[in-house]
Amino acid sequence: MPSLEEALADLLTAPGITGATLADAVTGLVYAEAGDTHAGDDAHDITMLAGNRLNRAGFEGDVESVIVSTRQEHQVILRIERQGDPLLLSTTVDRSRTNVAWALQDLTQRADTLLT
Repeated sequence: MPSLEEALADLLTAPGITGATLADAVTGLVYAEAGDTHAGDDAHDITMLAGNRLNRAGFEGDVESVIVSTRQEHQVILRIERQGDPLLLSTTVDRSRTNVAWALQDLTQRADTLLT
């Protein structure tokens, strides 16, 4: 079984993915990182803020994904369910190298294999 660092490094083979961080969704504790992880530092805070704002606006349930875009990149944050606390997979996506919809679809498919 590959280490978490190796599994995240494998994500960097996807077009446009330049960094990945895997963290606990409740505490924000980072379990592993690979590549350019500057955007992953705030994944927990961004997800909590989005969830709180959505709940205040009347939406129910947990946040599944969050996408934050700048001129150069997207930060794509996915919630990964598991026994115990869920995880957050935060990735940095280069806007000039891929489409965010394709990146989200690819990451969603690959996320399930991170913990196997």
